[in-house]
Amino acid sequence: MRYIFGPVLSRRLGLSMGVDLLPLKTCSMDCCYCEIGATTCLTMKRDRYVPEEAVIREISRVSDIDFDYLTFAGSGEPTLHSGLGEIIRAAKKQIDRPIAVITNSSLLIDRHVREEVAKADLVLPSLDAATQETFERINRPAAGLRIENIIEGLRAFRSEFGGEIWLEVMLVRDVNEVDAPMIARAAEEIEPDRIQLNTVVRPPAEPVLPLRRDEMLSMLRIFRGAELIPDWDWSVPEGVEGRIAELLREPMTLEDLQRESGLIYEDAVKYMKILEDAGRISRSIRDGKIYFQTC
Repeated sequence: MRYIFGPVLSRRLGLSMGVDLLPLKTCSMDCCYCEIGATTCLTMKRDRYVPEEAVIREISRVSDIDFDYLTFAGSGEPTLHSGLGEIIRAAKKQIDRPIAVITNSSLLIDRHVREEVAKADLVLPSLDAATQETFERINRPAAGLRIENIIEGLRAFRSEFGGEIWLEVMLVRDVNEVDAPMIARAAEEIEPDRIQLNTVVRPPAEPVLPLRRDEMLSMLRIFRGAELIPDWDWSVPEGVEGRIAELLREPMTLEDLQRESGLIYEDAVKYMKILEDAGRISRSIRDGKIYFQTC
């Protein structure tokens, strides 16, 4: 399919079925750490970048597949697509899974965009700066974007949206970590349901560096109640991999594996992602369910 990808194993969202509404890479920012690469179309212009009818048809084709979230993300900033609200409305009629939107928060300054995004069940915005200088250094925004307006847009969205907000903060060495106290204050004022701290763990657009694990742990003293989400701590404990390999001699769903192994769901997702990326397990779809098996 052209606009649907996955489902992918996601630490935050479990089995996430992605929806991509933009040509690569169309975005309102050109973040130095972006794993997709440099922005080729830097814009704040909302437009119909893909045909809504085709996207909706593809969503209907995955309605019988088992996944945790239908997630609007992909090749750029999904809120740039002016038909986002229309697609979310249609998707809710076709699938019975929650809908998530991953956004860089830039267009939440617009009330109409906030209304469209609010049709989702879960929104995962980002906030990497609290001053304009740092904002321009880390996010390299389209002309005219001001970080104070974005923070105000996030506050407004919190007051208007009844679903969950998981705010992500990306911390980059020598770029924004010194501003952590100011970002933390802004994040607290937004009042998200979760604050999730990340750092550079995948090849970035620019040669920027991550914070060490001990430095990230120290950030938890600044961002009170936050959680760490980078996957540098992703490893399968000794003995667990062998147990998983033994269980997966026969195909199993994630739920089957969780039940048989005694793992919590988040760890089952994490270990399966590690093993799949390493080529040690494979997946297949049967009767709408995703099965994993030892290679």
